[in-house]
Amino acid sequence: MFLPVIAIAALLPLVNASVLKGRALPTSLQNCLKNTGVEALYPGNPEYDERRKPQNRNYDPHPEVIVLPSSSKEVAGTVRCVAAEKGNVKITARGGGHSYAAYSYAGQVIVDSRRMKAMTIDDKRGEVSVQWGQTLKPLVVAIGKRGFALPHGTCPDVGVAGHALGGGWGFLSRKWGWFVDHVVSMEFVDIDGNIKTLSPKSTGLDGELWWALRGAGSNSFGIVTSFTFAMEKAPAAMVNYELAFASESDCAKLLLAVQEHGSLPADDPNGIPLELGAEVDFTGRGTGDTQACVLTGQYVGTKPAFLSLMDRLLVRRGLKWIDSASYIKVFKDWISAETDRMDDPMPAEYYYAKSLLDDGTPGYTTRSAESIFDALRSAREIKGLETDVAFDLNGPGSAPNRPPSTGDMAFNHRGSLFSIQTDSFNFPGFSDPAHEKAIGKLSDLADAIKQADPTAEWHAYQNYVDPRLEDFGHAYYGSNLERLKHLKSVTDPNTVFDFPQGLSRA
Repeated sequence: MFLPVIAIAALLPLVNASVLKGRALPTSLQNCLKNTGVEALYPGNPEYDERRKPQNRNYDPHPEVIVLPSSSKEVAGTVRCVAAEKGNVKITARGGGHSYAAYSYAGQVIVDSRRMKAMTIDDKRGEVSVQWGQTLKPLVVAIGKRGFALPHGTCPDVGVAGHALGGGWGFLSRKWGWFVDHVVSMEFVDIDGNIKTLSPKSTGLDGELWWALRGAGSNSFGIVTSFTFAMEKAPAAMVNYELAFASESDCAKLLLAVQEHGSLPADDPNGIPLELGAEVDFTGRGTGDTQACVLTGQYVGTKPAFLSLMDRLLVRRGLKWIDSASYIKVFKDWISAETDRMDDPMPAEYYYAKSLLDDGTPGYTTRSAESIFDALRSAREIKGLETDVAFDLNGPGSAPNRPPSTGDMAFNHRGSLFSIQTDSFNFPGFSDPAHEKAIGKLSDLADAIKQADPTAEWHAYQNYVDPRLEDFGHAYYGSNLERLKHLKSVTDPNTVFDFPQGLSRA
């Protein structure tokens, strides 16, 4: 049984993604927004309907207004206008718009970042400054042309802001850390409309914000309008790979092999070197399917070195991939390697996702892997539902010299061996009789994953928000939750920044 606040949050999308809906904005607020000079789109504006559509098509939000600032000054003015309503009107920052539950449309006032995409590269310092409306693929191309790189995800139109504030895993995170680890400073608009620079030098309340924003910053305390990242030198040689395996029994062996070798320190002779980023993706065997899983990722190095590593990890254990359904591609420049991993911009889809992070020792066995495939098979009973489980490898010793040294942060998922995501596409809508049954199938799948270690404390990844998640505060933030809630109460006492899984609701 859900707690009352979580039940309310789960039901919100049935009606609207807004936290408070059903009345127009106060005239005082509309006049204030007009005086800031920011462009405001109200219902009835020809652009409004297109701008309000989230990436997850199961949601249909109708905010009272969408503002399109062109500068941090206009963002600050907008925040001051909404804050003057003392919490009676809620505000939400929209970065890339990829919130799994459309939480970037949760308020009555949406601050849309898409007109703030400027980038500046400092070659001498090895840093790039990026406004909050930028997305990943343009960032890859811009820094790659200058010989630099960063660790991040592979979806080209995911926003830099939400990705960084919640963590940002990528195939090179074992070697270089998560995306958030490379943030060296931020431009931040607080609840009073002050524009600040936050960095490791920040002290007092600003120092607390610097800690909190890196891991719990999405629509919690204010709006980060730009980021400065410390970049890595782009590799001279990379291998992108996707190795397909035919049977579920082979897939179980694959997961156990990655678990065994990945649990060892990266410099152990039997460990997995940091140069290998890996994901085990279970799909199961349906009618007509020729494969049940893939091992996919990137390797920093040459093809002979990659094949030698695969020989040690897989072939010597009797595992052989399907050549006709697999690929191994070699690249000599960062841009080509990264854009090869990036699909076309993800179209709007009907989907639902859940995430899990283990305690570092999940203990998968052949039997527990078989249970996961059983649950995948059961999910297939719902017509059209396409479901998979992705196990993203972290492991001990990942990014041991994580640059730059920016101090402690609220992000708290480094100890997990795997970051796990279950995805279901063609997911039935809220009014579809199959909706609750499909929710149950995904919950059963999550339970099957957790049965590997049922007494462990499993967490969830805040960038993969799940509106049906019980005790979401502890799941996302663990032991940092109470510190974060206290900071929220101090910096935003009227809860102007809010959404169904906001810190004030945890």
